[in-house]
Amino acid sequence: MTFVSLSDGCRIRYTHRGEGDHTFVLVHGWRQSHRLFDRVITSLESDSQVFAYDQRGMGESDKPNSTYDFGIMSADLKELLDTFDLKNITLVGWSMGCTTSLSYLQRIQNRVQRLVLLNGPIRLTKDVDFPNALEPSQLTKYINQLEMSWPFGDQEWFRESLLPKNHYLTTLLTSVGTQTPLDVALKLVREQSLVDHRPTIAQISIPVLAIYSKFDPYWPVSLGEWIAKTASYGSLRVLENSAHCAPLEEPETFVDLLRSFAQLGGELVA
Repeated sequence: MTFVSLSDGCRIRYTHRGEGDHTFVLVHGWRQSHRLFDRVITSLESDSQVFAYDQRGMGESDKPNSTYDFGIMSADLKELLDTFDLKNITLVGWSMGCTTSLSYLQRIQNRVQRLVLLNGPIRLTKDVDFPNALEPSQLTKYINQLEMSWPFGDQEWFRESLLPKNHYLTTLLTSVGTQTPLDVALKLVREQSLVDHRPTIAQISIPVLAIYSKFDPYWPVSLGEWIAKTASYGSLRVLENSAHCAPLEEPETFVDLLRSFAQLGGELVA
């Protein structure tokens, strides 16, 4: 296994593969790990550098008893990019990884040339001006179910993230999910509920590709449409054969979109 220690002593599990002038940095979602990108990494490393890691508290990275806000999560990302001197980056956030990626870009953009947001929120809950999120009651229900039924409700939760034909992947998602301690999972989702990245999307000066799955039970295609419209250089692609876990369910199409976006310098057309 490959680990690097951050300045605060937290050990981060990572993989850095491939060669080339271009680098894809992959940031996973809530209660998952870089292993969900395995097929994506295997494809991309043939002609590019690929860097992926387990965010603190999840996967095989350390799980300190500490705060888990997105200032810390994005600072980890910054330190990793600086430590490995990664450049010409297409930053790819999936699910909660979108929040980490946007929190990083809110402060600094000099290493990242392109951003991909895959099936992730801009904010967790709806308000009168922003319908493209969860109902507050729905988020409360998810948090309560996690707290009261963990770990017995995990399989049902992860099954919901997949198309029925892909339910065989539930065991994989569940096994990775149990690597995140319950207290860390609750801290993360509660901190994420405080984040609103609508201003960040409007301020980003690099190309942004929103990729949203037609059958995602959490984040609608209309959110991708909003991102594409709001970002200065935004575009949208819709995946037709996946629910929430596109890196597992539709890896070939996802990789093709990443490659096209990077090769065209972010200039995707509708």
